[in-house]
Amino acid sequence: MIAGAVPLGFQWLPNVLGPLNSGGARPLAVAGKNRLPALPKTPTTAEAGLPEYEASGWFAMQVPRGTPKDIVARINREMAEALADPTVRERFEQQGAVPRVISPEEATKFTSTEIVKWRDIIQKAGIPQIQ
Repeated sequence: MIAGAVPLGFQWLPNVLGPLNSGGARPLAVAGKNRLPALPKTPTTAEAGLPEYEASGWFAMQVPRGTPKDIVARINREMAEALADPTVRERFEQQGAVPRVISPEEATKFTSTEIVKWRDIIQKAGIPQIQ
C-alpha cells in the first residue's frame, strides 16, 4: 500500500501511524462503531456509506479455566484501576485502542460471540483451516 502497488488496505493503526503522520497514506474510514480518538476527523465506515461493514480488533486478558472467582475479580478490578489512569488511557488511545473494562461474564459472552461471528465469516469465505 505504501509503495503504491496496492491502492487500499485495512490496517491496525500502529502499523500505519508513521505513514499517516508523514502523509504517505490517508485514512478513509475507521471500521469500528465509533471514531478513534487518535483519528478524530476520520469517519467510521457507516458514516462513509458502508453501514454494514464493521470490524475491529480487540485484546483481552484471559486466565485458565477454573481460576478461582476471587482471583478473576481481583484481576478485573486491577485492570479497571490501571485503565482509569489518564496516562495509561492516553497511551492506548494514541495507538488507536479504546480501552474498556467489562465484567468477566460480559467478557465470556463477548468472546463466544466473536468466535461464532468470525468462524461463520471464515467458513462462508471458504478459507481452509490451518493445521
